[in-house]
Amino acid sequence: MEFLYSIIEAFNDLSHSKIRKLSILNGIVWAVIWIVIGMLFYKPFLDLSKSMISFLPFTFIKNAGAQFIFMIAWLQTVLVTIGIFFSLFNQLLSKKMIPILASFVISIFWLIVFIIYQDSILSYLKNLIRIFPFETVEEAVSNVLAIFILYSFYVATLYISFLLLSSKILKEMQKEEYPTIKIDNNFSIFRLVFIMIRDLIFFIVGLFILYPLLFVPFVNIVIIIGLWILLVKSSLLELVFMLFGKEELNKKEIYTFSTASVILNFLPIVNLFAPAFGVLSIYHYVMEIKLDKQK
Repeated sequence: MEFLYSIIEAFNDLSHSKIRKLSILNGIVWAVIWIVIGMLFYKPFLDLSKSMISFLPFTFIKNAGAQFIFMIAWLQTVLVTIGIFFSLFNQLLSKKMIPILASFVISIFWLIVFIIYQDSILSYLKNLIRIFPFETVEEAVSNVLAIFILYSFYVATLYISFLLLSSKILKEMQKEEYPTIKIDNNFSIFRLVFIMIRDLIFFIVGLFILYPLLFVPFVNIVIIIGLWILLVKSSLLELVFMLFGKEELNKKEIYTFSTASVILNFLPIVNLFAPAFGVLSIYHYVMEIKLDKQK
């Protein structure tokens, strides 16, 4: 029960004025920074992606760019549909199995639609890619990969800065929402930064090892989500533990919170709130366990 309640409360807390303000400012500032970095250093990123692509056979990358965008478009369609459905029927979120079943049905529905119209969608995406001044297929795919790498670094900095700046807000929220719970605060910015840098290095290594799979339909979605989870899970959990004390947690549910958080990165604008949702869901989960222990 703590799991579903934590997700609902995390969504509710996204409307908290300080959380909303921090999320928007954090997202906009880093968007501007990475746009500037992209403009200044795009050629080195493109050269790097070209060198990575050069190791792949031509038959593998011929349709890779369109297929990569195809899968992202399918996932975005699924997420938007799920968001609209539960905004209209938010009372269903309190039911244990209905949210999972509804999300599964929506995913399968759009999967069938995309498979039926796969040839038409891929043809449109290929024509769309040709609009850009790419001389070769390899160059088109290299640009797709370079943009993804830049966006992944944007995601990394989005989480890092939000977690570093949100500790004070989280402590204020705890005093308002869980005033009866005694907490053990052992916050250390140095430990948090160490964990973030460590996982960023793991993420970069994983990206360079697994990048060929980014162009395999369906597998690429799993790889992207898995790499982003590797990037943020430990930091999200450690921040909450340092602020409010450790608890024995269900690891599957922590992975679920992290997965839900990083999936939001596929949606423009919504992605600004992805770090907040991740840390708030784990925060509520930990605090609800502490609350149950007091009863």
